[in-house]
Amino acid sequence: MRLCNETITLFNARRDGETGDFTYVPTVIAGCSWHHGQRHAVDPEGGLVAADEYAVRIPVDADFGGKAYVDPVAWRAGAAGFTIQGGDVAVKGRVEGDNWTPARLRAALAECFTVLGVSDNRRAPNGAHWRVTGA
Repeated sequence: MRLCNETITLFNARRDGETGDFTYVPTVIAGCSWHHGQRHAVDPEGGLVAADEYAVRIPVDADFGGKAYVDPVAWRAGAAGFTIQGGDVAVKGRVEGDNWTPARLRAALAECFTVLGVSDNRRAPNGAHWRVTGA
């Protein structure tokens, strides 16, 4: 894939079976494309409304730091590796440290978004990848 020169950190939510709390497990992925734009609309009652819009493409041959992709069902069952699903948080760049939450990430980092959609394009003959979108 072209223009896959960005590093991202993907935070997968995992529920603690004992406490019911969520922890966010980071995976640093090198070799992605990152696009950030804004969408605008006119709200008849509130005027002009703008929203951030993100699209990230993650090639299947990106560097996942030794982790393997697992489907979201296996991830929720406790499988090792990483997944991509709605509710995850994607951040442009490498993020270090523990105890990150979505609120702390948004407050501390300029370019991050909540994953709203994932397109599995791994069967594409040229450039197999996942397309991750969000706001």
